[in-house]
Amino acid sequence: MTNDRQPAAARARPDLIRRGRGFFWLLSAVVGAAAVAAWGAVAVGYWLEVSRATWVILVVVAAVATEGLFWSVAAALGLSVLDARKRIWRWVTRRGLRA
Repeated sequence: MTNDRQPAAARARPDLIRRGRGFFWLLSAVVGAAAVAAWGAVAVGYWLEVSRATWVILVVVAAVATEGLFWSVAAALGLSVLDARKRIWRWVTRRGLRA
């Protein structure tokens, strides 16, 4: 018999939550490998002295892969990244007003 007043998260099975975290860790590993490969491509492009357009594309792809790595690790850790960024931004802007 379940208590209908409990939130859905409290009724969720712990093994389901662990399985979800495992997926995010696997996703983080895949995205991390993509980020390392993208930054390796940037290094090779620099070494080969590629054109400016190719250089921009390589750097943008590497930056997007790094951002994806950041978000996937945050999801795997269960962090509320948006709330943390809001707190940091509030702290920075308050400090900037005082100076």
